[in-house]
Amino acid sequence: MTCPKCRSSNVQRLRGYWEDLPAESPNRRRFAPPDEPGVQPVVALLAVIVGIAATVSGEVLAGLGITVAGLVWAAVLQRQVTAYRLSLAEYDASVICLAEYYVFA
Repeated sequence: MTCPKCRSSNVQRLRGYWEDLPAESPNRRRFAPPDEPGVQPVVALLAVIVGIAATVSGEVLAGLGITVAGLVWAAVLQRQVTAYRLSLAEYDASVICLAEYYVFA
């Protein structure tokens, strides 16, 4: 495999390059994998449960509102997790040219 920019054959998988860097290297942060999203599905699940309990106890409108809010929050969290997985897959497939520090897939 060669670099598409400079045609150098001095390339390496990005994850392997990042793992081999010393902790004090300035490139450690630059070439780090994407950060995991701070997903807390318990909050969304709790909102749905509270909404259903409120609906059953007689507060239909409030219960439905809380349930819908919990479901929307769960959908937002799922979208964040999906975006993270896609960016992580792209990161894992990336290669770095060690001659010019050019990252490509």
